[in-house]
Amino acid sequence: MTAFWLFVALPIVLIALSFRIRPLVDRSEGDVFGAHLAAKGLFPRDDIPADPERAVVPEETEPVSFNLIRVRALKRAQRGES
Repeated sequence: MTAFWLFVALPIVLIALSFRIRPLVDRSEGDVFGAHLAAKGLFPRDDIPADPERAVVPEETEPVSFNLIRVRALKRAQRGES
């Protein structure tokens, strides 16, 4: 019975109430959720030139090499093997 109230009745009541509650922000003002601004950041227009200060520059790093022979030798030295 608890499952019925939790998964059936409560969601139906909340959905019905959501249509009756007055919104806090007047929708006549425009984009109340800021979806336009978020979409503009994700999908920029092509006619706007890219900002050179915000360009992605790859980081200059040296390649990492793993010398597993030295690791094996260190483990043997710690164990006392020769």
